[in-house]
Amino acid sequence: MLRMRPQPSVVQFTKLLNIIVKMKQYPVALYLFDEMCKWGIPINEYTLTIVINCYCLLNRVDFGFAILGSFFKRGYEPCVTTFTTLIKGQFLDDRVIEAEKLFKKLLTLKLCEPDEVMVLTVINGLCKGGHTLTAYELLGLFEKTSFKPDVKSYTTVIDSLCKDRMG
Repeated sequence: MLRMRPQPSVVQFTKLLNIIVKMKQYPVALYLFDEMCKWGIPINEYTLTIVINCYCLLNRVDFGFAILGSFFKRGYEPCVTTFTTLIKGQFLDDRVIEAEKLFKKLLTLKLCEPDEVMVLTVINGLCKGGHTLTAYELLGLFEKTSFKPDVKSYTTVIDSLCKDRMG
């Protein structure tokens, strides 16, 4: 693909990256991204989010945050998916407190509007990380806002509360 003339679009490269990630070949996806950069292939915010996801799934969330810097350098606005990916990466790396702080900072600074996926990611990560009470309090916080978590969020907290009681 890199040597084709004319070169495929950034959309086609991003689709390829996405397929490679779905095959769980994260190092291969990162290698392709490096090659794209070397060859001057245009990069967009979707491409960068895929790269952040790869780093997070490899437990290298710090590199994911470094890629977030590329967002700002290129003038892109990270979307809720990008931030959700970073939060999930922190939970995967057992950085529960940092993930919670990032989530609260996003809300406080209104950097993005949380969606159901982000909220469930935070609730799930808190519960799995042994912070069920914090997850429960977070649900209470949302009751005072216009955002209403879905049934999965409540079920996750209830399940975790039951497991905590049995343990």
